[in-house]
Amino acid sequence: MPALKHNRKEIVKSLLARDGNLCKHPECGLELTSKNPPTIDHWMPLAAGGSWDLTNLKLMHKKCNAAKGDKIPFDDGTLPVVEKKPKVSRAMKRSDRPVVCETCQSGRLLGPDEECIKCGSGPMPPTYPQWSKMRANDCTHEGIWWCWACISGVVDRVPASRIVFDNREPGID
Repeated sequence: MPALKHNRKEIVKSLLARDGNLCKHPECGLELTSKNPPTIDHWMPLAAGGSWDLTNLKLMHKKCNAAKGDKIPFDDGTLPVVEKKPKVSRAMKRSDRPVVCETCQSGRLLGPDEECIKCGSGPMPPTYPQWSKMRANDCTHEGIWWCWACISGVVDRVPASRIVFDNREPGID
């Protein structure tokens, strides 16, 4: 049959005349009613090369059509069974988490080239922020890049705005 170029009502009317008033989902077969109206299903999904040809269209309940989705039917007219993932509770997911090392907090307390004696983990995060790359003895404690001592307040530092604006307040000329 040629591809249809009609509105939905005409397509449903043609399919009802051809197939009768029953849902064409392989596992249903119940009657189509006004409370459970028909929807048009592409037996071979459009995404898989199906068409709007009348031979590729079937009427199904809305739930049956949604359950079929874009599954490609087998040659015998059955649909493939898609196994659902088993639901896992949050408690089970949490129990599978790795234990945090008390010595190094799983690498958070380690420096750039250190390794934990107890768990063997390296530093985390693997790429260090700029402030942790500079040792306190090498830091001038002024400017844009600071060491851990500048950030934590152990050493007083000169604000970057003082350097950028030659010891004047920003916005004052």
